[in-house]
Formats: sequence, structure tokens, C-alpha cells
Amino acid sequence: MRLKKVLLGMGLIVALISSGCAAPKKPAEPILNKSTVIKKSQQTFKSGQAKQLINLKTDTESQVITSTYTFGGNPIIFHLNYQTQAKGKNSNLEEWISNTNKAYINGQSTWYVTPLDKLTGHSYNDIVDAVMNNKMLLDPPNKLINAYQMKRSSNKYTLTATLTDKKIMQAAVQPIFGTNNQSKKQLPAYKQLAQKGTYQKMDVKLVVKKQKLVSFNYKVYMKIGKMMQLEVGQSYANIGTHDFLKMPDNVLDAKPLPQKKK
Repeated sequence: MRLKKVLLGMGLIVALISSGCAAPKKPAEPILNKSTVIKKSQQTFKSGQAKQLINLKTDTESQVITSTYTFGGNPIIFHLNYQTQAKGKNSNLEEWISNTNKAYINGQSTWYVTPLDKLTGHSYNDIVDAVMNNKMLLDPPNKLINAYQMKRSSNKYTLTATLTDKKIMQAAVQPIFGTNNQSKKQLPAYKQLAQKGTYQKMDVKLVVKKQKLVSFNYKVYMKIGKMMQLEVGQSYANIGTHDFLKMPDNVLDAKPLPQKKK
């Protein structure tokens, strides 16, 4: 009888210890509604990658121009890979863009520096507005918000929309036409495409996971004349991966870009 009481006492102590040491359960994340998901996506992001696309094509060929930006640091700087693809040939240009409105250009064996706006016709602030302050993400029009359809999988939310509103599509392509270039001569050509093109539709996709922005992309589809199609888009990924981005020392030691003879 005495042994039985001792065993019962030990069992009670073990039960108390076990219950006291059990890890507290994490509270379940609340289910978000569409407006809250959009607000979570708009929270300031310090760094990531953005890609601009202009694709002019027919049934038989295409010309693709892309600007892929890695952005981050304090103040924000941009590491740019500019690429053109046409008739089976690729051309690449690597640049660093500083907050002092300078473009540092990789000349293979030597880095060169020149004022960004004199080279391209757009400025550092134009790129900041196009990439960091893009209105389709940070200040979406009400028609886009209303058009979003949301799907949830655990703590991942995916919003998709298709729009045919011309004003919204024009606002979406304007920052891309203004910054996805490496020559002032490209800007009038882009302007003509924007004016002559028939706007057909815009597809948008926004993904938020664990209450943080994961990706965002949109693409506008246009028709140019009877034979050509034009796709213009911008996308974001790898958010928060380059908070401490810095220019390499050999880039900062760049030489002035030689001036072309008239």
C-alpha cells in the first residue's frame, strides 16, 4: 500500500512537470481579406529584383528588350543588366547606377562613368519612380483593386486580375517606356508605339506569403498595325535579398566615358 502511494505520487509529479514544460502553441495567423493583403504588399521593401520587358513581335520574329535591376542599399543603388535579343543575336550591357545620377558602364576590361541622363535620356529619380514607387503596386487604381480575384493556400495569398481599361494600361507602360532604354534615340520610338498601339488587355498577379510581398508582375498586350504584337511588362522577385547592396571598389574607380566625335 505504501509503495502504491509512492508510485502515485511520482506519477503526479511527472505529470505536473510534463505539463509545465510543454511548449506553448503559436497562435494561428489570422485569415486576411483582399484589402489587407494589398496593404501588406505595399509595406516598404528595401531591396530585391525588378525586370522590365518590351517585346515587339510578329508571327515569325521578335525583338526583346529587358532591363533587370538588382536594387538595395542606403541610399538605394541599382545594378543593371540590359539585354536586347533580335534575329537570334543577344547583346548585354552591365551597369551600376548611383544616387548621384551617374551610370557606371562595364567596358569589359575597364569601367567607365558618365551622367545617366545624358546617356539615356532618363535620370536616377526616373528609375526610382519606375521601380521603387510603381503605382500599379503601391497606389493601384480602384478598378484594379476591384478586379483582383484572391485565392488562399495556408498563409499564401495570390491575387490575379485582367483589365481592359486604356487609361490604366497607359499608366502601367509609361514608366517602362521611360526607363527601359540605353539611348535617347529609343524614346521617340517608344512614344510612337504607345500612341499608335491598340491596347488590348493587362494581366496582373500579386503574391503575398506570411504577410510579406513575394512577387508582383503585370503585362500589357498591344496590337501595332495588322501584323505586330507588343508586350510591355514589369515584375518583382527576391524581395529583401539585397538590403546592403554596395558598388564594388573597382567600379567606383571608373574612368570618364570617352566622348564620341561629332
